[in-house]
Amino acid sequence: MKLCFTTLAYPELSLGEVLERAVRMGFDGVELRVAEDGVHLKPEAPLQPSQLQLIKSYGLPIPVLSSYLRLTDLYGSGGEPATSLAANLLKLASELQARFIRVYGGETAPGFEKIAEGYKFLKTLAEKYGVEILVETHDHLAILPNIERLLRLSENVKFLYDPANIIYAGSPHAEAFKVLRNKIMHVHLKDFVVSGGMRVFTRPGEGVVPLREIVSDLRGAGYEGFLSVEWERFWHRDLLSGDKILPIYRDYLRSLI
Repeated sequence: MKLCFTTLAYPELSLGEVLERAVRMGFDGVELRVAEDGVHLKPEAPLQPSQLQLIKSYGLPIPVLSSYLRLTDLYGSGGEPATSLAANLLKLASELQARFIRVYGGETAPGFEKIAEGYKFLKTLAEKYGVEILVETHDHLAILPNIERLLRLSENVKFLYDPANIIYAGSPHAEAFKVLRNKIMHVHLKDFVVSGGMRVFTRPGEGVVPLREIVSDLRGAGYEGFLSVEWERFWHRDLLSGDKILPIYRDYLRSLI
């Protein structure tokens, strides 16, 4: 297994500054957040030559482009913009030689059938670019019965596994792993406690996420992909800086793999 982190850890830094830190800290890659706000990469293709050169100059693998595309947005009134976004993401992934694009399932109100149809549609497009689509265990799809329902409709769905989201939604890792064991292609790791009814992120090993068990289970399943530290400072500016927390997670996870 290899280690990377998401650029969510560094909302205050430029992309070049983030990549420099990843190299200096000895990470094996960087997971790039791709969003309309342009921090750190906008979903526009092709990349500006200077931007492409900057990213490639650090020689770091980009295993995943983490987008905010929702599969249910590929239908209805939002279908055309979502399809255009998907096309740009696929072109970006191809340019950066990123193997995966992270998407969300979206709202379940249109029905799980729409999520399954959206995945099938996007998967077919992605194959032309040599890219794979991963659905994150997030929001409605952090709820284990919902994941199982989606898999009954489309057993070929591949996942970005975020065990902390599933635990916070009420299911233990052990149960979720039985369902997802052979469908996990990328992993987000973070630890947390619940305080005042809210999730509070912690140093590794200080919260309720069984990181040691998770890594052991992944190893037993033959997982050889990335473990990505998802330190959500982009959304929670009171968290420790990436410079302080990422080396702590790095050393902890290295001790497990």
